[in-house]
Amino acid sequence: MMIKEEYFADYLPQVIEDYKGNPFIEALPPIMPSAEAAVGALSVKPVYNETEREQELYYRLHSTMRLNRYFQPLYVHLDIEQRVSRCIRQGYVSRNPITPQYVQRFRQIEQCFEPADYRSVRSTAIGFTMIGISGIGKTTAIERVMALYPQCIIHTRYAEKPFYVNQVVWMKLECPYDGSIKGLCLAFFSELDRILQTGYSKSFSATRNTVYTMMDKMSILAHTHGLGLLIVDEVQNLSQAKSGGSGKMLNFFVTLVNTIGVPVILIGTPKALPTLQSEFRQARRGSGQGDLIWDHMKNDDSWEIILRSMWKYQWTRYRSPFTEEMKDAIYEETQGIIDIAVKIYGISQIKAIYGGIEHLTVELIRESAAESMKLVKPMLDALRSGDLKKIMQYEDIRPISIDEYLSLTAYANQNLPTEDMIQSVSLEEQAVSKLIEMDIPAKTARSCVKSVLTNQKAGQPLGIVIRKAFMLTLNLDSQDQQDNSLIEATPDKKDLRSASVAESYTRLKEMGALSDDKDEW
Repeated sequence: MMIKEEYFADYLPQVIEDYKGNPFIEALPPIMPSAEAAVGALSVKPVYNETEREQELYYRLHSTMRLNRYFQPLYVHLDIEQRVSRCIRQGYVSRNPITPQYVQRFRQIEQCFEPADYRSVRSTAIGFTMIGISGIGKTTAIERVMALYPQCIIHTRYAEKPFYVNQVVWMKLECPYDGSIKGLCLAFFSELDRILQTGYSKSFSATRNTVYTMMDKMSILAHTHGLGLLIVDEVQNLSQAKSGGSGKMLNFFVTLVNTIGVPVILIGTPKALPTLQSEFRQARRGSGQGDLIWDHMKNDDSWEIILRSMWKYQWTRYRSPFTEEMKDAIYEETQGIIDIAVKIYGISQIKAIYGGIEHLTVELIRESAAESMKLVKPMLDALRSGDLKKIMQYEDIRPISIDEYLSLTAYANQNLPTEDMIQSVSLEEQAVSKLIEMDIPAKTARSCVKSVLTNQKAGQPLGIVIRKAFMLTLNLDSQDQQDNSLIEATPDKKDLRSASVAESYTRLKEMGALSDDKDEW
């Protein structure tokens, strides 16, 4: 079931009492009645005809590109569909546009961005956070689910009375590469213009408005147009935000949820975890329906379902049977990353067609992976090895659960990480995150923290690790000042490296990086 981007409201009767009498909810497509219905709605089966395998080479090469559109729903996709369905409807429960409270909320929205004023009203909005390695299919999954909903519903009359609202059911944005709120607001206005054919981007451009003004306008427009769900992808970009910027962005999301009642779904790679976990308030809101941690697939029934349903799309002259050996080979070469599996399957067919082999073999799969996946080979080798240090070098593919991942590899019983190693990894990420907030370059911060952790005894408090690493950055800065190998500190940015020892100590305490407990020192 694919729904067009914009349509006129058709109000449906509701079974759930909370949803009755709310035009924003009644205009939504019906709730999926079963898992079977959801699978049918989410599936994307490319056009295919057996006779195409008899076509000339150049036609068949074009046909292999259809594999990029292939989508086979699994349990995780059904879970996402249900979560999104609840998110949108629950967010609208406290935002019924035909009640007086809906109008009164405009003043509360204006107040929420006044200095030191973060008042909120009772909100029913719930969101969640989706974290998974690159290529696992997070963005594709959420886009398939959102395709079940129109982006804009036009209301003109409800309950025999005039009711003129252009309801924006959902909006998907990418977190700006520098993690800036200004960039997010501009992207919001631009996307709203695309959906509604308006001119908000010109009215609220960055040259005319401050960041706080833009945040205020963005919130008012979200309320005015009944935004049902805001999806923010690539949240790992928050790690690139200037000092304090990631915290401001996360606080903004909390305000959207608490004050306006717009559910927010955050999507990113494991690189986003230190930033998201640093803000307890956001972590709590992001877990409204429980976090969705999406690791690379196991070589199990779900993996077989993915490959078997894809296997019929063959454009070689001779059909190759699906075997256990083929399934294991593709898993070995892709380590359960769906995007790479689909690409290798298509590339192998192209290689077979070009080479005149005209059928698939295990050897061909392996050759295709070796020749065409050179850019991702280091990452896949790291996953394949089970070596914790190698895996941690690639933050986008780092397994969420190291223990679970290692149990799937050939080295599961060798070199298992100790409890101290696991705690050390967590400690390292926290310390690096704090140093970055102090305007220490990320590369320098990570190098100094690793050096401290290597030379100190296990079990040291976070405050001591941060203090020692920070002092180490000061030493590096003075040593490398002449060749400018480190970014120079400037007074207007209040970089700690340009401050006196006393000033640095005071700022570290203010940021919560140091403790008053002398026992920790």
